[in-house]
Parts: sequence; C-alpha cells; structure tokens
Amino acid sequence: MSSFKIASLVFRTLSKPVANALKQQAKSHDVFRSLCINVAQVAHRTEMNWKMRVLGYKKEKIRPLNDARAIDAGANFLGEAFIFSVAVSLIFAEQIRSRSQARRQRDAVDDRLDELELSSAQYRQELDRLETERRLLRTEVDDLASETVTLSAILMQVLGRDLDKRIVEQGRQPLKIDQGTVDRFLDGKAVDITNSKK
Repeated sequence: MSSFKIASLVFRTLSKPVANALKQQAKSHDVFRSLCINVAQVAHRTEMNWKMRVLGYKKEKIRPLNDARAIDAGANFLGEAFIFSVAVSLIFAEQIRSRSQARRQRDAVDDRLDELELSSAQYRQELDRLETERRLLRTEVDDLASETVTLSAILMQVLGRDLDKRIVEQGRQPLKIDQGTVDRFLDGKAVDITNSKK
C-alpha cells in the first residue's frame, strides 16, 4: 500500500514538469500551436457565453483572443488537463487496487469459513462416532457385569456346598440356580439369575 502511495506521489510530482514541457512544445511547434489556439478559442467562447448568461448580459459577438494569449491559454489548458488526467488516473488506479484487495480479503475470509465449516462437520461426525462407540462399550460393560454376576452364582453353586454353609452361618439364604440356567449360560445365552428357583 505504501509503495502505491509513493508511486502516485512520484507521478503527481513528475506530471508538473511534463505539463511545463508540453507548454513549451506548444509555443515552438506549429501543430501544438494550432491545437493550443483552437482549444483556447473554444474555452474562451464557452467561458464568455457562461459569464454573459450568469450575469444577465445580452448575447454579443465575442472577440477572439490574439494568437499570443491564445497560445499561452491553450498551453496552460493542455498542461492543466495533463495534470488533471494523471490525478484522475491515479484515483482510478487506487480504486481498482483497493477493490481487488478487498476482493482478495473477502475470498480469504470465505475460504477460511469454508474450512471451518468443513472441520466442524468432521468434528461432529467424529463426536457422533465416539458417542456411538461409548454406548456400545457401555452395553458390553453392562453385559459383562451381568455375566459376572451369573458366573459368580454358578461358581457359588459349584463350589457352593462349602460356601452355602458359610452363608448359612452368616445368617443369609444361599442362592439356588437350576440346571436350565446353567445350560443356557454354557450355550452363550444371556441368563437371569434373579428369577432362578431358590
């Protein structure tokens, strides 16, 4: 940005000597001289017509400028027109540059938003997958806990005679598991010992 401003300042500074050179060329070359005279006469007539209208004078015949004054006025007009055209060109260039820079920034922000939306969707999918996996693991843990209780009951029945005595000694009722529950467990089926006969 600063390099563009420095360049525009250099162009503005250089446009003044170029305008002065145009003025000098207009005085010494026939083509420029005739162009300056024509431009100065048209500008003079236009200026005088506007002045007469604004000030309320009647329209009169406007005397043309003499050649020396017309050359000076035309050369000044061409020089000022050159400086003005350089300034306008710099303004347009700055506008184009700022618009393209704003477009690039807007595109970068849009790209970043797209990336964030994509990563957010990926994180949501990963979170859903982990939640499903957690539920499955929780179900497996619950199943293992249930099987552990069943195994403990079966183990107590198998080893139970000695344990039953201890349980009775402690004043509790020993758990009785029927043969059907044991068979279902050995077949890999889920068993429920809470409904077993005591």
